[in-house]
Amino acid sequence: MEHLPLAEQPERGALLPLRKHFKLFSNLRPAKLYQGLEEFCPLRADIAANGFDILCVRELTGGIYFGQPKGREGSGQHEKAFDTEVYHRFEIERIARIAFESARKRRHKVTSIDKANVLQSSILWREIVSEIGKEYPDVELAHMYIDNATMQLIKDPSQFDVLLCSNLFGDILSDECAMITRLDGYAAVRQPQ
Repeated sequence: MEHLPLAEQPERGALLPLRKHFKLFSNLRPAKLYQGLEEFCPLRADIAANGFDILCVRELTGGIYFGQPKGREGSGQHEKAFDTEVYHRFEIERIARIAFESARKRRHKVTSIDKANVLQSSILWREIVSEIGKEYPDVELAHMYIDNATMQLIKDPSQFDVLLCSNLFGDILSDECAMITRLDGYAAVRQPQ
């Protein structure tokens, strides 16, 4: 679909506008390695042997995909492109509550993913998630930078319960979670050796 003009690509032409129109602000993406399927997991055998059961909670209607301004301008050496990440308090609060409520039904741990060491939007994200976390004293809250989270998912996915992510970071991590569980269809067709 990348050959299509930007406005006709499924994400921009249909998916993002539908999410916004119907206020579909959350995506809950489970990633579980079931016992007996370890051999299909692309992770090292000693890591896969621990199994994992992760719920990726992704905010869908805010962040860089919807922020304004965005665009391209100039030409030659002066050509540039820009996107803007914007999050409002209410967007962070409502997705954080979904993550904490989900964690209460699971193993009582939320890991909030951000880039608060460099991004203002992530600093706000971390502050608000920490505030909401105080409403859930029975749920452990940890914060992790996105770059570390991508590595930790490969190193030891069993450390995670609920991942709370912005739109962009959730897009990345939910795909990584799908890959380490082999939800790409590979496990269904591969024959054991």
